[in-house]
Amino acid sequence: MIHLLPNTSSQVAYFSPFSGRKFLPAFTDYLLVVVNQATEETTACILDVVIDNARYTKVDIGTSAEDAAGGTMLLPDSGLYTYTIYGQNSATNTDPTDASVVGSCTTGTIRLTASAAWDTPAISIPDNVIYYE
Repeated sequence: MIHLLPNTSSQVAYFSPFSGRKFLPAFTDYLLVVVNQATEETTACILDVVIDNARYTKVDIGTSAEDAAGGTMLLPDSGLYTYTIYGQNSATNTDPTDASVVGSCTTGTIRLTASAAWDTPAISIPDNVIYYE
């Protein structure tokens, strides 16, 4: 599950769509299509890839504005989203049924919430206790 903050201009996310390259024709770009599970609203953007190797794909993604070609989409509300990453040969297409799309690479869920993905507990060890053997 991917954890992102809503209405935030720049974030880093890690996906693993590279394995889809083994089964699909060659392509140049990734298309990310996100569907809100509560409202079924769909939005899409072209991923701004920083690192793309066999283990992971690191992308810069924003959720504060609608700029599909720039790797940013408008997701102002918290919630659960389903995503699908498609391989395509276009740097501007946001339609998964377009002829430039060669196929689906991976699917998963995104959790958009204003709170942290996890909390690190503060553990305090008392220093006024004497331990005997």
